[in-house]
Amino acid sequence: MDKKALEKSYQQGIELIQEYVTDYLVENYEDIKKIEWQGIGIEYRHSPIFGPSLFGDYVDTDAKVYVSKGNYFTMTFQLSDEAEYNTNLKKYVLVESLNSKWIDRIFNTELNNTVKGGKKGDRMDKLSAEKLKKSSQGSSSAKITYSLKIHELNY
Repeated sequence: MDKKALEKSYQQGIELIQEYVTDYLVENYEDIKKIEWQGIGIEYRHSPIFGPSLFGDYVDTDAKVYVSKGNYFTMTFQLSDEAEYNTNLKKYVLVESLNSKWIDRIFNTELNNTVKGGKKGDRMDKLSAEKLKKSSQGSSSAKITYSLKIHELNY
């Protein structure tokens, strides 16, 4: 598969993840003001000497979840963890492990890491974090920004 076709398939898979996670968060958590997807980060793992990596490219997408301006935390989803390529359908499909329990676990872990100062760059005070609670009321007025723009990951 050439690079353009590969990137198009990555976009299709990441779009599934972004839509699924956004729908779940907006329907199940109160006080989310905005979810801003940061595009698709790719680490191309093709060596001119050794060829493609046995594990393939590393592909992820980040979502910044805001409670208010300046109060946010970031959740990261990896394509290989949340979706798999179905060769019969010739597209990515979500895996069963991307479910409500998994999203809740990532949500709470990243929120707690940010509040305790363990997430570089993210900012969330404890009072704002306490507003984000699971509720059937949800956050129907949250502003959503999707992005499927591809960028190379730099470390």
